[in-house]
Amino acid sequence: MHFSGRYLVLVRLAIGAALLPGAVAAAPGRGRPRPGAPVRILFVGNSFFHGARPPVLTYNSAAITDENYGLPPGSPRAEGNGPGPWGGIPAIFKKLTDEAGLNYEVHLEAVSGQTLKFHYDNALSVIDQRRWQAVVLQEYSTGPLPARRGGRPDEFYDYATRLEQTVHRANPAARLYLYETWARADLTYPPDKPYSGQPIDSMAHDLQTGYYSLAQHNGRFAGVAPAGDAWLRAIRSGVALPDPYAPTPGRLDLWTDDHYHPSPWGAYLNACVLLATITGRDPRALGPHEQAAASLGLSPADAVALQRLAYEQVRAAPPAQHMPGRQGLKIKPGKTANAAAH
Repeated sequence: MHFSGRYLVLVRLAIGAALLPGAVAAAPGRGRPRPGAPVRILFVGNSFFHGARPPVLTYNSAAITDENYGLPPGSPRAEGNGPGPWGGIPAIFKKLTDEAGLNYEVHLEAVSGQTLKFHYDNALSVIDQRRWQAVVLQEYSTGPLPARRGGRPDEFYDYATRLEQTVHRANPAARLYLYETWARADLTYPPDKPYSGQPIDSMAHDLQTGYYSLAQHNGRFAGVAPAGDAWLRAIRSGVALPDPYAPTPGRLDLWTDDHYHPSPWGAYLNACVLLATITGRDPRALGPHEQAAASLGLSPADAVALQRLAYEQVRAAPPAQHMPGRQGLKIKPGKTANAAAH
């Protein structure tokens, strides 16, 4: 009988997890925040978190902790996109949680162009801490893809699981999430690319398979934040354009001008997905005058459309029985942007 390399990696990691002294079910109350204390959350990834370009890159940076800010130039974790600190999508998430009346302390560990293996090799001093109640992991944009499309799925499975084990050894009660990234137009529409000649759905489907397969086999992730699926929903519903190289009037461009990183619209959609996935809050409650959207240049109508798409996608994500440890989206009342401002 022949087993794929990915399957064997998963089996070895599952056995290893069972043998780790810290890999046990969370005891009630252990590692959980005190009543009224902030929920400390760490986002680990690359420019698909920090956004790569203003206004997303610098948005609300004073409200979060950029773990890479101020590191000496010789450090492998030093920022390379110019002077920080960075805010990005985690800082948009922070603003949304503030407006929803939630208390989150947000930290960002993001190094451009890097993988989860890089973070395991270089950033355990940040990641391996008991204080994290939630951690969100994001792989390099092509990592979860099939090898024939340029991915490194076995490496992704390996190091995402190593990081999950590291976090749970430090705090067995921590909730870990995978941040499913989106299809790249620059790898789809130009010639001689991994997805040339394929619809944008093809890369999106492969990313979905990669992230959800890991979560389902591992069983210790609280869920997947389906940002990439939300992008595809926006495209299929006619809210967003499918091909930024041939723009359609009246549709939002979720990519920035490199057709790779998120535009303010794409970043806002991602943050709404994270809000719904991690907190259970309904992003539609934020309303047309939500403050982060206005600061990023989104119209009230665009904000409402993206909030709705995030809500619909998280509601459509696999149910708990197919995603071990995943909680369904709860429709919790939240303050609107106007209410939060007063």
